Amino acid sequence: MDLSRCVFHARTPGNAGAERLEPLSALRTTSPEAYARAIAKYDDTPERRRLPSTRIPLLDVRWTEAVFLSPVHPHAIWTAWREIGGVDLPAQEFWAIPIDEVRDAVVLDRRLTGTGDPLEDSEVSRLDPAAYRSAATTTPGSAAWIRELAGSGRRGAWFHRTPHVLTASPVPLGRAAVVDWREG
Repeated sequence: MDLSRCVFHARTPGNAGAERLEPLSALRTTSPEAYARAIAKYDDTPERRRLPSTRIPLLDVRWTEAVFLSPVHPHAIWTAWREIGGVDLPAQEFWAIPIDEVRDAVVLDRRLTGTGDPLEDSEVSRLDPAAYRSAATTTPGSAAWIRELAGSGRRGAWFHRTPHVLTASPVPLGRAAVVDWREG
């Protein structure tokens, strides 16, 4: 499998046996317990409490109605934490999903607005699957954020300040591979 033509999503005990990835909002009916755990993560700050109702331009759905995928190879994040933060993160598996399995997707690159703020139209663009290539290194913003966190002895979200590929459609996992972010 050509990992440069894949998007990535954390593989967890909750989705390890899944046939597809679905938006968080779908879990409300299919797995209420999983939905409750996931939506609770948005309740820690006033800004994050606003995220579930944030509209995503071009998709015209709310935050919880989209599947979030990373265009950055997970090894790039693991490597950045090791090189910048001096931290060896533990094993973590990710779904490597061929880009042609993702339908009607957009790229969200939040550069102008902050967490919980309405997205600017210019922060969202249509994904061109033919031109798509995953990133082998993290973004400068993510590297700066890792440096800031590591400098204060903290850790945080792995894909902060990185673009994301979003779709409102379920993402099939039948052709996906499983990769560990410790391996390039």
